[in-house]
Amino acid sequence: MDLPTAPELSVVITAFNVAAYIRDALQSALSQTLRHIEVIVVDDGSTDDTLAVIRSIHDPRIRLVARSHAGVIAAFNAGIALAQGEFIAFLDGDDVWHPDKLARHVRFLKDHPEIDLTFSWSRMIDEKGTETGLASRPWRGGLSFSQLLTDNVISNGSSVVLRREPFLRIAPYDCPLEACHDLDAWLRVALLRPGNIACVPAWLTYYRRRTGQITKDICRMERGWQQVLETMMRLAPRETARVAAAARSNMARFYAYLAYENGNYFKAWAYLYRGFREAPLRFFLDLRNGKMMAATLSATVLPAPWHKRLLRVALLGR
Repeated sequence: MDLPTAPELSVVITAFNVAAYIRDALQSALSQTLRHIEVIVVDDGSTDDTLAVIRSIHDPRIRLVARSHAGVIAAFNAGIALAQGEFIAFLDGDDVWHPDKLARHVRFLKDHPEIDLTFSWSRMIDEKGTETGLASRPWRGGLSFSQLLTDNVISNGSSVVLRREPFLRIAPYDCPLEACHDLDAWLRVALLRPGNIACVPAWLTYYRRRTGQITKDICRMERGWQQVLETMMRLAPRETARVAAAARSNMARFYAYLAYENGNYFKAWAYLYRGFREAPLRFFLDLRNGKMMAATLSATVLPAPWHKRLLRVALLGR
């Protein structure tokens, strides 16, 4: 396929030791109904068969960059620097997209010139690609800086498609974030001008939960998010201070989920209590906290088979 001089959209995929998943990720990008794209794959020094899998897929739209291991932010920057499209989409090497994702986002961005960044709803899948029953919060409409800092409804980097020009104004990154680099980026975009982030309300992203990924490491996520919060306190002190307690409460529930996912139920209770202390009224008004408490209680007091059965019924209806 002959591409036009400049692709309409650049897909940036960062990959590190994802040999078991990178083929599905790449195929989901190459199978998009939006055809005039380039797919920039930055391999961050993988030590498994990731590079071999990438090289086995032959498509002229793929641009492979093989680097020595320098971390996800360096790989992120390398991909952005090469992007030529009017729009940029990000896809982690273990996630997948609905075939119409890019077309839906680009159409929305063209119809709404005031919007710089879009995101879609995400369903969670496991290591085998099976839906877990969990999903991102189905947000609708615009999303402000304060709303995003309070509650990261974007959920994951693979859900985002944005305009290249405004994004280049905040890149590259030189901050040594341990985690949450994508949230840091979206918050910086939100500060460029008011009302410039919006949701494309459809299930277009499939976010994989698996062993070994950054978001499984609670301590690393805590440190990364605290770095982001401190950065936002410098960049937007008034807006950040106004929602900091609510943001910390919501993040405590996320840490509780990670502890629950790892089978550490007593630590999950500790995080839930932290969330309550940060913003007591808000904690009790948010139904997600009640669900997290119920799941943790069930896991704490019930035999494991009973708990798993109850969870399947609650999430999947079976």
